[in-house]
Amino acid sequence: MFRSSAELLYDKLHGVACLFKPADMQMQHFFIILQERLASAFNQLPCRSAMQRIDIKRDEITGKEIVVSSVDLTDTVQALGPRYQPEDFDIKAIFPLESFSSGLQIVSINDDSKLLEQIQNGQPLRCYHIQGRLGESTNTLDANGVIVEKSTYKHVNRSKIERVCALIQSSFQASMYKMSGISPFTQAGFELAKGGLWKPRDHTLPPIVYGLKLLNFKAPFFDIEMHVINEQEMHLKEVILDIGIRLRTSTLSESVRRTKIGPLTTQHSLVIDEITPETLITNINTVETIIDKSNLLDKTVLVNRTHRDETKLLGKQPDENTVDLYKTKRYITHDSYTRPIEESDDDTNR
Repeated sequence: MFRSSAELLYDKLHGVACLFKPADMQMQHFFIILQERLASAFNQLPCRSAMQRIDIKRDEITGKEIVVSSVDLTDTVQALGPRYQPEDFDIKAIFPLESFSSGLQIVSINDDSKLLEQIQNGQPLRCYHIQGRLGESTNTLDANGVIVEKSTYKHVNRSKIERVCALIQSSFQASMYKMSGISPFTQAGFELAKGGLWKPRDHTLPPIVYGLKLLNFKAPFFDIEMHVINEQEMHLKEVILDIGIRLRTSTLSESVRRTKIGPLTTQHSLVIDEITPETLITNINTVETIIDKSNLLDKTVLVNRTHRDETKLLGKQPDENTVDLYKTKRYITHDSYTRPIEESDDDTNR
C-alpha cells in the first residue's frame, strides 16, 4: 500500500529531544505550542488521500449487478478536518522547568521506550545560571513579585560574595553524605567516591548543591553558576535569598536559566522558531548519540546501603573487621575535656 510522505515522516518522529523553553511560560503552554507547530507542519505535507468506497449497484438496462468505486466523502479533509491533530503528538518531560525559568528541557516525543525514565534515574547534574539583584526583595523571591523590602548594598563586593558561595557549597556537601546514607570513612565509601559524584537515588530528598560559583559581579547585579540535583525553582531562589541574608542585604532572582543537563547543553537544543519535523528528527539522533557516548544513564551511588551491601555492589567480599565510625563512635565526658573513643572487644572484656 502506498504511504504518503507525511506518514513516513511521522514514523521517524519518536525519541528524546532537547528544546529551549522560554521564560515566563508554563510548561503546559509550551507543550501546546509544540504540538500545534508539529500538527500544522504535517498537515502542509502531502497526506493520504481519501479512502475509496465500494458500492454494488444494479444496472438499470441489463439488470446485472456491477461494482462501482468512488471517493468516500466521509473520509475527506472537508468532513474530518486536518489529518494530524495536536493530540497525535505525545510529549513528556523530565526535570520540568517552572514558568519563571528558561533554558534546556529534555522531552520525549511519541516515545514508548524507557529512555526518558532511565535518564531521570541516572540523576545527571543540572547547571543553572542565575542572575541576582542586590538591594531589593519580593514576595515571590524573583523580579516578577511585589517589593517587600529594600536595603543598602554598598558594603558588598566580589570577594564577599565568593566567600559566601564557598560557605553555602560546603554546607551542602556536608549534608550530601548524610542524605546518601554512606560513610565516607569506610573502604567502600572511598571506592565509591573514586568513581565520581555521590548522587542520591531518591528524587524526593532535599536539593544538593555540588557547585556554587560567582561568574560576574557589577552592582547591583551578580551572576551565579550552580550545579544541583533534586532542585525546584523555589530552591534556586532561596539560595539567592540566602546569599543576601549572609551579606546582610536583600536579594532577588532576576532570571533563572538552565544551561546543562549532564553532557547536554543549550547548544544541543532547539528554540520554538526552529522546531520542525525535520529538525526534531535530527535533534533526536544527535541526543541519542550523545547519550550512548556518555555515562548519562549511570548512577554513581546507591542510597541507604550498609557496608556489606556497598562492597557487594563493588564486586568485593565484605570485610567483617571493618569499623563504621558512624555506629561505633561514642563520647566519654571528663571534667576537663571530651574525647571520642571507639568500642572494641578489649573494652567489653574490661
